[in-house]
Amino acid sequence: MLCRLLLSFLLLKLVCSNALISLDLGSEFMKIGIVKPGVPIDIVLNTETKRKTPMTVYIKGDERLFGDSAVTRGEKSPKNAYSNLLDILGKTVDNPVVQEYKERFPYHTIEADPVRNTVVFRHDESTFYSVEELLAMQIEFAVQLATKHGEAPVKKAIICVPPFFHQREREAMLNVAEIAGVQVMQLMTTTSAIALQYAVFRNIKMTEKPMIVLFATVGSQFTTAAVVSYSQVKDKVTKEQVPTVQVMGVGYDRGLGSYEMDIRLREHLADKFTEKYPKLPDIRKNGRAMKKLQKEARKVKTVLSANQDTYAQVESLHQDKDFRVKVTREEMENLFADLFPRFQAPFVDAINSAGISKPEIEQVVLFGGGTRIPKIQEQILKATDQKELHKYINTDEAAAMGSAFMAASSSSVFRTKQIKLRDANQFPFFVSFNKLVLNEEASGESFVSGLFDRESGAVTEEKLVNKELYYRNNGIPQKKAMTYTKFTDDFHFNVSYGNLEHLSERQASEFATLPLMMVNVKGVKDVFNQHHDKTSKGIKAHIMVDDSGLIGVESVEAIFETIVANKTETGWMESVSNFFTGNSDDEGEKKEEKKEEAKEGEKKEEEKKEEKKADGEKAAEEKKEEIKKDAKNETEAKNEAAPEKPVIVKEVLKVETVHFGIPRVSDTSVSKEKLAALKKIDDDKRATEQARNNLESFVINMKDTLEADDTYKAASTPEEMEKMKEALSAETDWLEEDSWGETYVVFNARLAKIEDYCDPVLNRVKEMKARPAAIAELKNTFNMTVQFLAKIANTTEELRYHTATELENLEKLLNTTRDWLDKTAKEQEGLAKNVDPVLKLEAMQTKNKALERELYYLVRKPIPQWYKDKLNKMMEALKNSTVKAEEAKKSESTEEGKKDEEKTDDAKTEEKGEGTKEGEKSDKEGKEAKEEKSAEEKVETKEEKSAEGEKPEETPVETPKEEKTEDKPKEETKEEKPLQVDDKANSEKETKEEL
Repeated sequence: MLCRLLLSFLLLKLVCSNALISLDLGSEFMKIGIVKPGVPIDIVLNTETKRKTPMTVYIKGDERLFGDSAVTRGEKSPKNAYSNLLDILGKTVDNPVVQEYKERFPYHTIEADPVRNTVVFRHDESTFYSVEELLAMQIEFAVQLATKHGEAPVKKAIICVPPFFHQREREAMLNVAEIAGVQVMQLMTTTSAIALQYAVFRNIKMTEKPMIVLFATVGSQFTTAAVVSYSQVKDKVTKEQVPTVQVMGVGYDRGLGSYEMDIRLREHLADKFTEKYPKLPDIRKNGRAMKKLQKEARKVKTVLSANQDTYAQVESLHQDKDFRVKVTREEMENLFADLFPRFQAPFVDAINSAGISKPEIEQVVLFGGGTRIPKIQEQILKATDQKELHKYINTDEAAAMGSAFMAASSSSVFRTKQIKLRDANQFPFFVSFNKLVLNEEASGESFVSGLFDRESGAVTEEKLVNKELYYRNNGIPQKKAMTYTKFTDDFHFNVSYGNLEHLSERQASEFATLPLMMVNVKGVKDVFNQHHDKTSKGIKAHIMVDDSGLIGVESVEAIFETIVANKTETGWMESVSNFFTGNSDDEGEKKEEKKEEAKEGEKKEEEKKEEKKADGEKAAEEKKEEIKKDAKNETEAKNEAAPEKPVIVKEVLKVETVHFGIPRVSDTSVSKEKLAALKKIDDDKRATEQARNNLESFVINMKDTLEADDTYKAASTPEEMEKMKEALSAETDWLEEDSWGETYVVFNARLAKIEDYCDPVLNRVKEMKARPAAIAELKNTFNMTVQFLAKIANTTEELRYHTATELENLEKLLNTTRDWLDKTAKEQEGLAKNVDPVLKLEAMQTKNKALERELYYLVRKPIPQWYKDKLNKMMEALKNSTVKAEEAKKSESTEEGKKDEEKTDDAKTEEKGEGTKEGEKSDKEGKEAKEEKSAEEKVETKEEKSAEGEKPEETPVETPKEEKTEDKPKEETKEEKPLQVDDKANSEKETKEEL
């Protein structure tokens, strides 16, 4: 059990440590979102610390580059740089999109795959790369960036695809991920990812009333418009209101984007260069020059989106000629005049397919770099009848952030906001099959084949039936079922795209084939023979469109129904239950028992009243028989009314699927081996660069150190110094002249060799610099040990729990180590600095650890129970003595208080006597004064003296207030708990501080 828990913990830790990523793969750039436990959703930075990475891979010889490095090298060698690969994924070579790609990138050699007829690039005479393999390389690079950024392995990802990707393109993207070794959690459309990001990061408050938003996306190669509603929808399972994001309608034009503008502006700049230098060779035949012009055209377009004019300039563009020309916004808009009206169509299509009116749209939110162009914004406003456009989201990162949130929501490791997302199916799916009908029911062109029954003379023919299973804008993921009731033998049905009239001629031509798959259902006859005694309810095919937008047959099953009698007899379990609960199905018996009890009571009363007993018993018996009869009739009526119960039996049938159009990639092992070989070359190259840097750094640092630091000169002999300098100089010459083309194995070997020359001197310097600190640390351990032994020596023997042997061993080890240090240190002082030391750092560390280990063992030794008991007794005795002392102190203070009260009463009596005598004396003196002084003086004297004489009578002399000798509340004596000893070992640091 413990092993299982440990294994579960390790697996959970492994799962939690992994990161999930989202890949927004565009035609020109890719953005990588990442989510990791404990870390917010973020965008992965590339090696240039940029938040978006060019979708370009450069391959030449053994060199393979990605991102900005690939773009830079591709300007010099365009043939070796592969970009804009998403547009030709999952398409045959004769597709119009592929033909357009050939025109835009004439320096690539495109051939047809011999098996699948898809695009293959001829890299050289013997090397070919498919579109899937080149895209897989870029996904591998994205995983490397995410692993480095998140510091966690990456195995799973959500990949964003355009909403107009059909089945073969989506299947090809899954093949790309499989070749790259990434497990795809879901293929998510960019429109739904943007809508989800808007809901999450804008904190939209959803109500039952839908809030409708239109998202306008203008990318490099395509333009899309999506109508999305935000509302609270009641969940069918939990019956609770759940915030729901529903894609209502989508419109698109996959050939309308900013890349077409870059091409036109590039051609305009090429014309300007030709006008300026008419005698030079045609610049369009120079692939490198056209690549530079296209890069400059993109810059000019970006600048003119916010300015009226700018200059396009390229140094040494063609034939060493510099190029500089002024371009205005008006001039640029004239180049795109025929493109601007096309931007309205996707938005009108999206609104119409969603079934809403333009006033119902509350906001129009922009996404994609192309929406920065003012003229395109004007077209969007016209198409939607809006007054303003909203720029709430990051036009580059919204899809990556939204799909990263979806990845976190799909994982059980993360806890996220509860938001339900419902995407929309863009292309209808039809299911077709041949139905057997009589001749009179058939009609001309629908007949496929006929069967003639000689006995009846009837002709049975096959009629092709088409049924729309998934319509346009049908919410996905979703599962539906088709029921076939006429088949009793093996049959097949086809799944294909349905009515595509809403697409333009160009858009419809991008579909290689309309039929998608043929599903052969086998084993039907055997199943029907097996269940011949049952009623057939048909054959049900479960067809599902998953969250990646892929349609497939989940299962096909034959359904039969049989009738089983619904028995009402009481079973043994019910009888047992009735026995314990007192319940019974026989209501007559219940009534009989109640009547008998009632009659027994009546009998007793009749006996008391001396009535006749026979008549009472006879009446009771008649009622009893009548009740039994009624109960029996009731039970029989119930059994007659109970219907027979139908039982459904399902049998799963065998299904074989045949795919039409582009064959699926059944084996990706060859592509995986090809990428693994390239990865090994990259790893070896990276290791070689690292090994070369290590060797160069060691040689340069060592040469500088030997010249600048006198410590190294003192630590080496003249012969050693000369030998090191010669070796370092020779290594420098080899690195500059002969090292190119060597592998990391050679660099590592030469580094080890040069380190052997320098190690003796390096070790002496290391020992010399670290020796004082090591000696101080060892002496510190000596002091702690001495203090510990002294503390034990000052403790009475009855309180010691360390054995004499343990203390003797510690003291012996202390003396031995101290003697060794004293002896070896004296020897070291007599040695020269360029001689190998005898007092070595490793030896001091070893002895210090041995002494510390012995010391800490005794310090952390668990305290025995007898020692704890003795300490507890001592603490209890101390507590009792403290209580007695407090009681004695209290009694003393009480006696002192009584004495103070007696003294206070005596003092009061004496003061009263003295006050009376003084009053009589003052009266006598007052009479004599009256006779001698004048009337006025007599009055004054009389008043003064009478005041003095009456004062003791009116205001008696206040005696000192009696000090209250109330017992002060006894301070609670804190109960000292017995010493709690922690048997757990403290850390080494705490032990040192304690010592």
